[in-house]
Amino acid sequence: MDEAALRAMLPSGFGQASGETEAYAGSEHADESEFADDDEFEDEDEEPVPERGEPASEAAVEPSEPQAEAPAEPLPKTPAELSEIQWAHLAGYANMPLTQSIVLKDHTKTVSALGIDPSGARLATGSHDYLVKLWDFGGMTTSLRTFKSFEPAENYPVVQLAFSPYSKNLLCLCASTQARVYDYDGHEIALYKKGDVFMRDMRHTTGHISDITCGGWHPVDDQVFYTAGSDSTVRLWDMHHQRSQTTVIVVRSKERGTKTKVTAATFAPDAKSILASGQDGTLYVWSTTGNLARPSHTVHEAHAPGCGATSLTVSACGTKLASRGADDTVKLWDLRQLRTPLHVRDDMPNGGDHTDVLFSPNGRQLLTGTASVQGSTAPTDLRGEWGQIVALSAEDLRTELVHPVDRTSVQRVQWHPRLNQVFATTRSGDVHIYYDTEASQLGAKLALRKRARDRTNHYAADPSTTDPYADVPIMVPEEEEDDYFDPVYKKPQFPRDPRNTRVPERPLEGRGKNGRIGRSELQPLVAELWEGDLRAEDPREALLKYADKAKKDPRFTSVYAKTQPKTIFAEDDTESRDAQ
Repeated sequence: MDEAALRAMLPSGFGQASGETEAYAGSEHADESEFADDDEFEDEDEEPVPERGEPASEAAVEPSEPQAEAPAEPLPKTPAELSEIQWAHLAGYANMPLTQSIVLKDHTKTVSALGIDPSGARLATGSHDYLVKLWDFGGMTTSLRTFKSFEPAENYPVVQLAFSPYSKNLLCLCASTQARVYDYDGHEIALYKKGDVFMRDMRHTTGHISDITCGGWHPVDDQVFYTAGSDSTVRLWDMHHQRSQTTVIVVRSKERGTKTKVTAATFAPDAKSILASGQDGTLYVWSTTGNLARPSHTVHEAHAPGCGATSLTVSACGTKLASRGADDTVKLWDLRQLRTPLHVRDDMPNGGDHTDVLFSPNGRQLLTGTASVQGSTAPTDLRGEWGQIVALSAEDLRTELVHPVDRTSVQRVQWHPRLNQVFATTRSGDVHIYYDTEASQLGAKLALRKRARDRTNHYAADPSTTDPYADVPIMVPEEEEDDYFDPVYKKPQFPRDPRNTRVPERPLEGRGKNGRIGRSELQPLVAELWEGDLRAEDPREALLKYADKAKKDPRFTSVYAKTQPKTIFAEDDTESRDAQ
């Protein structure tokens, strides 16, 4: 094999550094035939470049390498991450939705309880008039009427209402010893047991022995809820066990062996700690992963003794705690170091035992209500004659916004993250709902879209034009007013409740079944054989039958036969007394 054939089989630059090929090609000893063969070899291997407009050959199109898929975003694992995703649409909304408002007027006394469905479709309110009212935004019209009203516990004010976070159950707590759970339509599901008032050790009681002050649902498990009462306990309940609570936490005051009324309690968003405040002003923190017999952190005199906190709330990140005190203060705490508060505001008048404080959906603000103070004329002053909604910075508690609500105190305040609407209750019995025409959705805006039905009969004849005596009142004698019946008046017809209009079951004939006792065939025979019926006999006549026998045979009065053979009765000396 000659050198030219061997070189044709090898690459042109084989064994040469870069630049040597050009030098070799330009040398005087280079053989032109060799390079001609190389050019032919290279032309055979190279694919021709297609002209513009011509499709490339299949061999020229190389399959592209599969691109690596973008890594999927990790799913949220903590409540803080869940809240960030849920409230992401509010992150860029700096102002509060307070441009428009509607007022729900149906209660007659202080609205002390407020619960909003997580979906924002239903609202529950409770008051000191002992009533719970349910409002459905999808079914409401501009008349703003409630669709159901009921009294959970007779003559007991409602102190707390809360919808479960996942299921649609309503927790109702009144100022009594028993908790109640209702379904989404207001029908009672469970009534939980009360404790024994004669038990001294609260750990051995099956329920509260005095009035309940606050409570709520577990943030993760929708089958568990908690209650706190004036019997110095915080109790955890399983929804399906009504006879007793599952856990009892006894709150002990600073003085050894004494009790204190629990005024506020809450769970941390991650459910790893329980926080409570006593009437002695002490703040308690228990870790759910450890022993609940003793608190993991205790802050004495967190609020003024005898006042306590009316509300506790923890931020979504789980590091900040805000407390609203009955001593007209709002305090911001760091849960990692609870010795002293980070910031304090002492100019926030508190007008009740249920004044709320909460973090805004984006976590940048704190919302609370203030009480009206007589004598002030400035509506924007924190101590004015108006009850107000106050927005404070979550960093240093500086005032960012003051919005007047009513001339009475503001009690409950809620900011629904999905609706982006603010709810506030007052001592006058009103519920104010604030929204923004652009940033808010559904809720109150949904109710205002439906016009109330006009119940006026426009086709009926006007009695003033047909009857000349239509405006003349009917004169009835005074002695006949009670007997007068107006034929036009009709008793209002209310929808019948199937539970109240149910016909009692008839006695079961024959053998008993399904837990009911039947009527046997021998019962009529036994009734005939029984001669006398003492229930139908006159007791006086029954005693007089033995009068003659008692005289002839005085078995019990024979002792007086010699000393008193004849009965002597006391003489009536009424006439002698009158003469004197």
